[in-house]
Amino acid sequence: MHFGGYVVAAKDIDLVGGALALDFVNTAAGRGTPGFFDHLKAGDDLADWLGHAGVLEVEAAGDLRGKLGSRGEGGLLQQALELREAIYRVGAQLAHGKAADEADLETIRDSAREAMASAPLAWNGKEYRFDFAAGLPEAAVLGPIAWSALEVLSAGGFERLKQCPNCGWLFIDRSKNNSRLWCDMRTCGNQNKGRRFRARH
Repeated sequence: MHFGGYVVAAKDIDLVGGALALDFVNTAAGRGTPGFFDHLKAGDDLADWLGHAGVLEVEAAGDLRGKLGSRGEGGLLQQALELREAIYRVGAQLAHGKAADEADLETIRDSAREAMASAPLAWNGKEYRFDFAAGLPEAAVLGPIAWSALEVLSAGGFERLKQCPNCGWLFIDRSKNNSRLWCDMRTCGNQNKGRRFRARH
């Protein structure tokens, strides 16, 4: 579901955040509203999304299904959701010109550190990168997402980090004049245009 009434599966969510960490944040919409919807209700949903977003090969994501578990305390899905919400809170604060909460920054840092502990460095033809998929299941799932969050934070330029006023999704505005308002014009942009049209008539 993309905030606005229509439902899509986790493997079909639009990837419009401009960074893996933000696309992961956008697996939920409408936080703090009656229209809140979470695409990641079970481990299968997370496995589907990991394959869809290219975090893991689709086959590898399928192999993880049994290890992801439920939202119960300590489960891998629960850890992923805790990381997701920490990234969301940091991103939302920065998008509105506010300082990030230190506890949320620690959650991101700790997830990255724990993932790196079991991930080997591998040559990809251009550079050495952490091969999170070769590490523990926690590293395979959380490592690329936490690393992406660190890259967003270290890149700066937070005037281009924005939050969609319709659904609450986060995205990096890469337009030439930094004028993008919506996560996606086809969805939230058109919904807003429709509301304004109805209000005028």
